Amino acid sequence: MTTNATKKAFVVIINDFTDPDALSRRLAVRESHLAEATRRRQAGTLVSGGAILDSHESGKMVGSALVVNADSVEEVLELLRSDPYTVGRAWDIDSVKIFPYREATF
Repeated sequence: MTTNATKKAFVVIINDFTDPDALSRRLAVRESHLAEATRRRQAGTLVSGGAILDSHESGKMVGSALVVNADSVEEVLELLRSDPYTVGRAWDIDSVKIFPYREATF
């Protein structure tokens, strides 16, 4: 993984849409989303990410949590807007929460 020490880290929480077809839309673009995530991880932009579940028992994906390296919140939003999950109407971009983040050293 390439890292860029001049970038700032951000934690991103983004919900999926909640309509009955939201999960189907997510699954329809999942492979392209994962391919894009892999590219962004190799570039050092995406540090980690994964699905938020409604419960461990059901495993139903209802959103995502990410750690992203970027210059600004605006750059994070640009990345999210171009992601297949947003373009494919799985992520509800209006629900996004972006927080400055510093990883602990221990």
